[in-house]
Amino acid sequence: MVKKAKTGIERRQYVRAKRVLSVEFKLKQTRRKSVDKSTYLSTTEDMSIGGISFYSDQNYVAGDVLDIHVVMSGVLDIFHGPAKVVRCEPRKPGSLYLVAVKFIKPAKRQRRTAATTRKTTKKRI
Repeated sequence: MVKKAKTGIERRQYVRAKRVLSVEFKLKQTRRKSVDKSTYLSTTEDMSIGGISFYSDQNYVAGDVLDIHVVMSGVLDIFHGPAKVVRCEPRKPGSLYLVAVKFIKPAKRQRRTAATTRKTTKKRI
């Protein structure tokens, strides 16, 4: 579903697709004082190349940074890295929240290291 402003202009940077994937997440950075840094498992509501939305029983604040691991069918890694909370909305009173996150691009040095690791791995295979 692509959201459009009342004027009919596309507001999203990337098109979202309804996909149900497994997601593992953990709070990495926040401005709050008391936090729960446990790891949680859930499923996605939808996804795009720039982020995902998923269900959580934890209430997060816009700006919180989560460590996210998205997996398809328990085997294929879709994304593993940091993501910033854009919004967190209650879905059912006293129950679940729908958390929308934007993937954070790794620093240039981290991208270079990942590319080197992929090249080295290909040579071994």
